[in-house]
Amino acid sequence: MMNIEEFGARGERARLFPVLAESSKEGRTLSIVLATLARVPEFSGSILRGIGRPTGKRTTVDCYTEVTFPALKDSNLRPDGLIVVSTGRRRWSAFVEAKIGTAEVKREQLESYLKLASQTGVDAVITMTNAYAPLPEHHPVDVDKRLLRKVGLFHFSWFSILTTINLLAVNSDVDDADHVYMLRELERFLLHPSAGLRRFDSMGPEWSAAVESLRKGASISKSSSDTLAVVSGWHSELRDLCLLLSRKTAARAELRLAPAHKADTRARLQHDAQRLASAGTLTAEILVPAAASPILVEADLTTRTTRVSMKLDAPKDKQRQASCLSWLLRQLRDLPTKEADEVHVQANWRGRAPQTTSTLAAARVDPKLHSHSDPAMLPTSFVVMKMMGDGRRFSGRKTFIDSLEHLVVEDFYGSVAEVLTAWQPPAPKLRRAPEEAEIQEAGLDGAVEIGE
Repeated sequence: MMNIEEFGARGERARLFPVLAESSKEGRTLSIVLATLARVPEFSGSILRGIGRPTGKRTTVDCYTEVTFPALKDSNLRPDGLIVVSTGRRRWSAFVEAKIGTAEVKREQLESYLKLASQTGVDAVITMTNAYAPLPEHHPVDVDKRLLRKVGLFHFSWFSILTTINLLAVNSDVDDADHVYMLRELERFLLHPSAGLRRFDSMGPEWSAAVESLRKGASISKSSSDTLAVVSGWHSELRDLCLLLSRKTAARAELRLAPAHKADTRARLQHDAQRLASAGTLTAEILVPAAASPILVEADLTTRTTRVSMKLDAPKDKQRQASCLSWLLRQLRDLPTKEADEVHVQANWRGRAPQTTSTLAAARVDPKLHSHSDPAMLPTSFVVMKMMGDGRRFSGRKTFIDSLEHLVVEDFYGSVAEVLTAWQPPAPKLRRAPEEAEIQEAGLDGAVEIGE
């Protein structure tokens, strides 16, 4: 067990049942999380792997709260927590700064902790707040990059931590019954309003104005602070949407990001701002393990419409257009007619052949809606889509979030995505082996000479 005095510091070991003032909700929440982190290796392993710190059987995790450095000039600096990971002689450590409710970590405070980490030999600074980030290394606060030369900077939203806890417990990834109990109790605690967790439930004040401008045909600047704020809010909602899908499906849903955007959150922000300014749309793809294809989410501010869709390759073992369509329709046969009226089917064809579109209900009644005049032409892929076109709800900062999440999770995933299956070629059938064919041609198949 590591001694915190090795860092020249003082602090209280993280307690599962902290004795703190009623006003210290932040300290209580962090202490309980860190105490569980130190005692449940699957939990600490999952969190640490997310920031590139693999753990093993010989790894120990020690956690402290209210860390001070009395010997330093800046002794007033008091990180909320300290995590120390030891594997044999190797040691890695990180300060933790936590905020709950609407509180945010300020740049000045964060930079002071980065300087303190460099001064004391601590390897990283981790923040835990209600702000969202697509990846732990994409910190929501911009800091002086020179401070990151020797010290890492990572961020976890409280709901990303809650989702990790939920998936570990639900998927039976933890063998020890006491550890499962601890995770379940921690999940229950974090879900209570007193813990201070907040989901992303409202776009920023710039949202409604941007929607109104684009709807009227006006242009917006890709580099304006309002445009960047709209895109930043969209990114936060996407991350929250992935966490919601993860908890609903018990599988880790993730955003599909371009490699350049994984490495540079600013590049992603500018790319999406450019798209919003030029096309008036915000788009993203969500990957759900074992789903038939990525889920494409599009918010069109010019028409105030949200679209959610999946694209499936058409089967390649069919000879007729109707057979290809039937392959898709069979997968959605249990969808009631009323809901089928709200699902749109698009067939894509080779070359310049125009797409064919209809509702699922109409395609059931008349499959010829998805046919081509050349009977030898077969569709190359199908797109299955649901839309939300309530302009008033789209324009509202909160109602947009509510409508988007219901459309993606309940309406689309719950009725369409979870039943769709990607086409796979059938297993190869047995045939006569080449040597068997040669024997048959020679007239020796099954022949046995007698009497010799």
